[in-house]
Amino acid sequence: MDFHALSKRYEKEYLEYVMELLKIPSVYEEDRVYPYGKPIHDALEKMLRIGEEDGFITKNVDGHGGHIEFGDGDEVIGVLGHLDVVPAGAGWTTPPFEPTIRDGRLYARGAQDDKGPVMAAYIAMKLLKEQGFEPKKKIRLILGTDEERDWKGIDYYFKKETMPSLGFTPDASFPVIHAEKGLLDSYITYTLPENEGETKVISVQGGDRLNMVPDEAAAWIESPLNIYKVFNDYLAQHKLEGTVKSTGGQYEVKVKGNAVHASKPEEGLNAITALLRFLQSLPLKREYELFIQNMYKAFESTDGEGLNVKQMDEVSGALTSNLGSIAMDEHTCKLGFNLRYPVSADYLAIDQKLKDLAAKNEGTYEVFDHLASIHLEKDHPFVTTLLSVYNNVTGEEAKAKTMGGATYARALEAGVAFGALFDDSPDTAHQRDEHVRISDMIKAIEIYAESLYALTR
Repeated sequence: MDFHALSKRYEKEYLEYVMELLKIPSVYEEDRVYPYGKPIHDALEKMLRIGEEDGFITKNVDGHGGHIEFGDGDEVIGVLGHLDVVPAGAGWTTPPFEPTIRDGRLYARGAQDDKGPVMAAYIAMKLLKEQGFEPKKKIRLILGTDEERDWKGIDYYFKKETMPSLGFTPDASFPVIHAEKGLLDSYITYTLPENEGETKVISVQGGDRLNMVPDEAAAWIESPLNIYKVFNDYLAQHKLEGTVKSTGGQYEVKVKGNAVHASKPEEGLNAITALLRFLQSLPLKREYELFIQNMYKAFESTDGEGLNVKQMDEVSGALTSNLGSIAMDEHTCKLGFNLRYPVSADYLAIDQKLKDLAAKNEGTYEVFDHLASIHLEKDHPFVTTLLSVYNNVTGEEAKAKTMGGATYARALEAGVAFGALFDDSPDTAHQRDEHVRISDMIKAIEIYAESLYALTR
């Protein structure tokens, strides 16, 4: 089959289908009838209806997920994507749920994450079916509904349905991501030492998402010092941006950071650690000053050295650490942080070191969320097949790679992330004016069609 020519023929149909799907504001809502709210239910029903009208076998699994499939045999090759999206937020050039095409790009919430790639995978299946291809294995497009929150939908789905023998998720980038680091979100809560000096910290607030480097942090300070001068000197010395003002007998100081995804914290500027570095320079009561210093040292570096968990491996690289939130008043301090650890790391050893760190300062350690690492060897036939197709389509000599992010590949017993972004694609997921290049999606259709053909013929 000439997958290149065939994929181009489906551009109009792809856009018609995906724009209808993108109109549905499938953000999670509390609901007594639908597991994740009516908009997500509507998106699932819409996708299943498209599949049914095109002659595929479809199934709705109690509103928690569903699938579209064709082919015969006992073995299932899975393509696992999701239909829920994050809230749109403000500042869009055009309404986020009114999909718009500008300069060859499709704009809408979910265009990249993950409705656009899911539809590309679906069109690849439709292309194969309409060309008369008869797969010797079942090809199953599995539709998740709760990926942006806590994965309850896909957990429920796999309690009811067969786990694919192999599968990929179109929710990352090409060529093939054969390993994903372990992901750990944790909190440590401390009781603060006495803080009754002339200069004292009243409270500190910063960050609200552990998977993002915080771009702002603020502290409220009582002091006879000229905090205006002290803080502005600090900003100038470290080439930082921030503000200081006096309200109600207290100084409010704010540090501006640079927000990036927590999988690459070294590329951002953490506003919380920048603020802690300032606070430790103040003439605080000695025990309190030492506490601030210890917090800063623990998270000053993004490689886990301050937490005593620094490590790396050849497969997935170095551990990363991100201090994502702080909530501190006069009595307690709660720190939230995100670790991405190498695939060869011993999670239990990391967990114990973090418990020891908390106990050292009489703190309480709590694991909020943990996703174990996943890893298929580079020479696994599934990986090499996908990589071969990608290189054949693009003319590249790309190698399989790893990442620190978390995809639905972790929900599979044997899975990888596979597209749909290319190295030069705009990465706009979760941002205002989220979009994809239409040409990227058509190329993804070609890659997915040829891959599924190679895996099931």
